[in-house]
Amino acid sequence: MIILSVLFWIGTLIVVPLVIVWLPADYLADEDRFPVRERIPSIWRYPYLIVKNIFGVLFIAAGLAMLVLPGQGLLTLALGLALINFPGKHRLIQRILGQRRVLSAINRLRARAKKPPLEKPPAAA
Repeated sequence: MIILSVLFWIGTLIVVPLVIVWLPADYLADEDRFPVRERIPSIWRYPYLIVKNIFGVLFIAAGLAMLVLPGQGLLTLALGLALINFPGKHRLIQRILGQRRVLSAINRLRARAKKPPLEKPPAAA
């Protein structure tokens, strides 16, 4: 169990920054997002959704653990929430990532990768 925990912690240290750098700059500001699953052939949609949601639940569990253990808790939680499907998902991600401290940490990471900063979410979110 300890080995799995350490491997997952190391994995989030690598994956979370990569995902944040790959996000489009208007990710938080854009309300009209086109789901990736519409670009996937129909035969692969359900396996894709199942695997994506399993990884999302794993990242949420790891993010919750990292709130009290060493790690990037809020960012890992946000990644997990971005992976699972539920109504109001984008608004919740906007609220978490739109917090001043979290957004400034994300934008510092993006600046080091020479990417434009994430735009602030709309005030109504």
